[in-house]
Amino acid sequence: MSYDAALSRLREIDSELNMISHIAAVLSWDQETVPPAGAEERAVQMGWVETRLHEMITSDEMGSLLTSLGASEEHGSGDPSLDEHSSALVRILFTEWNRQRKLDASFVREFAELTGRAHRIWAEARQADDFSQYAPTLERIVEMVREKSRRFGYVDDPYDPLIDRFEPGTTTAEVAQLFAAMKKDLLFVLDALKDRRAADDAFLYQKYAQDKMEQFNKEILETIGFDFNRGVIGISTHPFTTKLGADDIRLTIRYTEPNVTSSMFTAIHEGGHALYEQGSSNPVTRGSSLAGGTSLAFHESQSRLWENIIGRSKAFWIHFFPKLKTLFPTQLNQIDVDSFLKGINKVEPSFIRVNADEVTYGMHIILRFELERALLTGQLAVKDLPDAWNEKMVKLLGIRPKNFREGVLQDIHWSMGELGYFPTYALGNLYGAQIFDAMSKEIDVDALIASGQMQSVKEWLNEHVYTYGSVYKPKDLLVKVTGKPLDSSYFANYLKTKYIDGGMA
Repeated sequence: MSYDAALSRLREIDSELNMISHIAAVLSWDQETVPPAGAEERAVQMGWVETRLHEMITSDEMGSLLTSLGASEEHGSGDPSLDEHSSALVRILFTEWNRQRKLDASFVREFAELTGRAHRIWAEARQADDFSQYAPTLERIVEMVREKSRRFGYVDDPYDPLIDRFEPGTTTAEVAQLFAAMKKDLLFVLDALKDRRAADDAFLYQKYAQDKMEQFNKEILETIGFDFNRGVIGISTHPFTTKLGADDIRLTIRYTEPNVTSSMFTAIHEGGHALYEQGSSNPVTRGSSLAGGTSLAFHESQSRLWENIIGRSKAFWIHFFPKLKTLFPTQLNQIDVDSFLKGINKVEPSFIRVNADEVTYGMHIILRFELERALLTGQLAVKDLPDAWNEKMVKLLGIRPKNFREGVLQDIHWSMGELGYFPTYALGNLYGAQIFDAMSKEIDVDALIASGQMQSVKEWLNEHVYTYGSVYKPKDLLVKVTGKPLDSSYFANYLKTKYIDGGMA
């Protein structure tokens, strides 16, 4: 078969794979946002879809096409003569073919059905604050994830093939080294702030009408550049962003937290993910595996950049605070923009990861990273997970959860079988700070944001990050954007400048 014919057929299969993936995303969206009565049947449907995807990606035809295009263990991107986009497509599909063919269809179906059911079990256990309802399911998930790791194969650490799924080319040893440096930097900032008077944020815990907050959050998303012709907002227990098609990017928000800014920053965070998805589904990449973020950490770099570096900045609230005060004159009558900034940037150890401040957030990720590795190696049993969680929270943050909802049951990720995912959140902070530094050298970010010209910021990110989708590997894209490999000092300097030198906290 000629190169042209092989590439043409590969693109056809890839297009069908993406179409089925979008169908699976519809089921996942329903799982999160509609009543649970159909959960059991939905789990079976998801198992069928995942099995079909597995059959397609591991087919003999896929293997033959990739081989004819020069893909191998040594040359994952295929023949060097392939153009950039074709080479990237071959790389992505070869990686997935080589990984998935190590799993049989029955394993894939069982895992998909298990995690499909696990979502409901986790949600009910969380609501009842009863870990015992969830533990047997989580035990089976951990068993199957261990088996996945064994089948994928590894040299140094059983966690390696798991994190490589979410952050290609990154090893456990690299993460551990980065986290050790990050932990040192975070402790330095926390120590510098320990004698400062805590900011007064009581005004954030008053009653704020949800319908007005929904209106305000929509305005924020419109201003930063989310295209509502290509996406919608929903409400769910655990906020998320998903792609149901190139022009159907959806995000959800949670309105149950006592702090009014929780929904705001959830909207901005998920909006960052959505901007990346909309930008990466462009005329060159749409409908293919080249659309979407190049990695989960790169995705988190955009959500955390928009949520924190931009969304918690003075420039952002110079523009938005008058609008918020107009909506809520009673709650904010005695509050000026500087007091508001102090309140939303308050540094204080807290139980819930998604609501954690910028400084303590990394500790939440280190906690989960350490627990996941212990679960995977068998050093920690699922039944002992709540106590281990609580002890690590005391060690890292100096606080102990009063219940399971504040501790081990707060996150959805393990019910999805996604061990290896959590490190990408903290890596995203590191990527985001480095990307923001590069952007700030080319455009006056603060001036644009303060004047409400946030579309200009989005356009810079679209040109330098979003438009490439998955064409480049994450480490290569970071160098392309910033001129340097990942360096944790950018994030450390950002925190020190903002919280120590700038007096924010």
